[in-house]
Amino acid sequence: MLNKIFISLACYRDPEIIPTVRDAYNKAQNKHLLVFGVYAQMASTDEKIDLSFIEDQEQVRLLVKDNTKARGPSYARYIIYNKLYKDELYYLQIDSHTRFAENWDTDLIAMHSKLSANSVISTYPKGYQLQHDTNLIKSERMNILKFKKIRDGIPIFNITTIPQEDKPRRNYFWAAGYSFCYGAIFKIIPFDPNLKNLFWGEEFLMSLRFFTNNIKIYSPNRHIIYTLWTRNYRHTFWELKEKMNGKFEIYGFLSFLRLCSIANLLPSNNILFQKLEPKFRDEIEKYSVGNKKTVDDFYTRVGIKECIEKEDYNKIIQKIYFSLKINL
Repeated sequence: MLNKIFISLACYRDPEIIPTVRDAYNKAQNKHLLVFGVYAQMASTDEKIDLSFIEDQEQVRLLVKDNTKARGPSYARYIIYNKLYKDELYYLQIDSHTRFAENWDTDLIAMHSKLSANSVISTYPKGYQLQHDTNLIKSERMNILKFKKIRDGIPIFNITTIPQEDKPRRNYFWAAGYSFCYGAIFKIIPFDPNLKNLFWGEEFLMSLRFFTNNIKIYSPNRHIIYTLWTRNYRHTFWELKEKMNGKFEIYGFLSFLRLCSIANLLPSNNILFQKLEPKFRDEIEKYSVGNKKTVDDFYTRVGIKECIEKEDYNKIIQKIYFSLKINL
């Protein structure tokens, strides 16, 4: 297959989705090699997604669903890969609010060509601003992810900056809004449909699965992709909390338990865990960690082992469970 790039775009009521696709299309050097996979979760009052400016409509795969059926970004990415992706060579996953440097497509491919086939380019990119999205930041320092803290039992990351280098630098944390690799990698590490309403843990869990499958993550050494960090201009899927009669929180809790089980964080003697285990273990082996490296290797390598060992996961689980108003 030609060097086509499949662009995965999960969108929840985001008015930036059309400008994002337009910018990617207009600034690509090889427009004819792009394929846009858009999973749009929209309300009837939202602007209709019109991508007719793309000359060849075979390059557009648009799936629009009622926003009330949304189950978070992890689930949306599963839908995109399994419903819209058709084995294009490259797989670019970005947010629905993204901007691009000129000739971004050939630059990304050239950057990736310096790495081994089992490599992923990923980071939190520089930002852009609404109304000023043509003034993209030019900087000689690059963003690289680092461990920040454990939030409600889940390790989360933030960025530090490093000088620009000749090639991407090895890292161990994956960012959901900027991920570029061969599409075949996600056949080795498939997106899990059982992580509904999971947000903070998505990147941590994928980082762990990459590492244990010996898929290497690198931070880019050039500014190619930019994201809109503010959320105050758009709706988010958290607005569904009030409409789901407690099911929103239940989905999230079961996904948290699934994450903790995969990541070896659940205490096996937890009575509540034993009671709920069948509810969150559906096909868990298929979407679990790899066997080329261990979970403990990952925690040690990224320097979070001691932090995790200090967490009382029994207490965290019980606190969340007893806060739910509907019995599981």
